[in-house]
Amino acid sequence: MLSPTADVTHLRELYVGKPISSLPTPSAIVDRAKVRQNCAAMLNVCKELGVGFRAHVKSHKTLEIAKLQVGHDTSRPANFIVSTLAEAERLAPLATAYASKGRKCNILYGVPLPSSSFPRLLTLASALPPSTLSILIDNPYSITQFHAYLLSTPLPANLRIGVFIKIDTGYARAGIPPSSPLLPSLVDTITSFATHLPLLGLYSHYGHSYAGTTPTDATSGLLAELAGLETALSSLPAPSRSTLILSVGATPTATSAQLLTSSTNTTPSSAALHAMLTRLGHARVELHAGVYPLLDLQQLATHARPASTLSYASLALRVLTEITSTYPDRSPPEALTTAGCLAMGREPCRAYDGWGVVSNPKISGVYDISVSEGERKGWVMGRVSQEHGVLMFRGGKEGEGEGREEWQVGDKVLLWPNHACVAGAGFGWYCVVDSDEGGEEEDEERVVDVWVRGRGW
Repeated sequence: MLSPTADVTHLRELYVGKPISSLPTPSAIVDRAKVRQNCAAMLNVCKELGVGFRAHVKSHKTLEIAKLQVGHDTSRPANFIVSTLAEAERLAPLATAYASKGRKCNILYGVPLPSSSFPRLLTLASALPPSTLSILIDNPYSITQFHAYLLSTPLPANLRIGVFIKIDTGYARAGIPPSSPLLPSLVDTITSFATHLPLLGLYSHYGHSYAGTTPTDATSGLLAELAGLETALSSLPAPSRSTLILSVGATPTATSAQLLTSSTNTTPSSAALHAMLTRLGHARVELHAGVYPLLDLQQLATHARPASTLSYASLALRVLTEITSTYPDRSPPEALTTAGCLAMGREPCRAYDGWGVVSNPKISGVYDISVSEGERKGWVMGRVSQEHGVLMFRGGKEGEGEGREEWQVGDKVLLWPNHACVAGAGFGWYCVVDSDEGGEEEDEERVVDVWVRGRGW
């Protein structure tokens, strides 16, 4: 019996070389070629802007994609952010390996500290090279408690755990507002603990950029984030202003920087970005993002970039499911599948009513969420329960039969999920394909590797 923690060697023996139609359902399928392309585009943007980059691993939780996110240029730091200590612990051997080869590396635990994390944080920091682990703070109580815990414990003489202050630039999930009168005192508190907990930077997550619907919305969000951190800097002691790292981003805003990089781009947004980077210091600014290697329907719905660079062709994650029953007499026609909310996620997408779009219809076109609703026609996952999902045909004229597949029990169906982060969480591993490999004689994608996801917290 296979469990989510099955040995990767065994999984590769089972699946590598096999056509995806032979896989058990549901299965998570990742296209390695698209992941490579998406990661390379992000690194190229940061290089052209002269800014740093911090890769969030929470979306995929794999070492393989983490390596692609930071690239192979050892002259650039390999900086990560995680949402769980399990992710940080999984990255630890990779960080140590980078450090042994002279590559700077930093892992930021990107949630305000829970006190229950203190023992694991200290164990992890003690096992890593100094200054490899960082924490996120938005109140004086957490940092004071953590510092007291450190002083009550025998410490390595060279222990250094960096500190980032979480700044709330409008998302209102966590953080301290840029103009808060409490910010200077928080900085003073952290500075007093500098021996073991040096202040490294300010961190903002522009999560509400997912509500945007145009490239202008995304680029405006990036500028607003930087402006927020600039405001926060103005209230800090002068020595801090010139040394702190300024970390900004979310996938829509960070990837929208692709629209602003060219030196020939004279739009107001591009000019404003370059002016702000000049004021802040390019090398101090870093972008961060997480879901961009995989992308998903939520990202398409933001229209953060033109369709030439953000479309169905950019999406790297699909969920393979199987038809277990058909209902052609329903209006519209429906089919039952083996993928429910535990495989697809439960989050809606603003662009359409459903939990996934079928990417491999037999006859009809793909239901295209980038066009107006009246122009769409195709199959979507219209209802979900725990382990089952119902495919529904959407679009077309009332009673129109042309283009509506007669699904057969046993057919395998591939779907793009709304949110890759949550959809992936139900799987212990990804079956990897590569659209850049394989000859024209291949009539079906085959598994080229298996990537095991980290699990737990």
